[in-house]
Amino acid sequence: MEDAVFTAKELAARWKCHENTIRTWEDEGRLHRLQGLPNVRYSGKEVAQLESVGLDAQALTAWERKRMEQEIKNLQRQVKDLRDRLTRIMITCQGGGVQ
Repeated sequence: MEDAVFTAKELAARWKCHENTIRTWEDEGRLHRLQGLPNVRYSGKEVAQLESVGLDAQALTAWERKRMEQEIKNLQRQVKDLRDRLTRIMITCQGGGVQ
């Protein structure tokens, strides 16, 4: 399936929706047409990914993506800090604490 390509008409039939819905999803950034082809085609790999997460999944806006990326960075920093604390506690409990 990953090597397959689909037209808007084929996707509309597959997903039981109107071709205009496919175009709307493309305009919203949920679906992306393959570049460099003479006709509009969509990647089988992307189609499979969309079907696995659900066709109702909304694409993130640029602001939402930036906010989530920042939240991930903050959480990664917190995890690192907590790991460092645990390491220090373990060393202290083992009697190898640095004075």
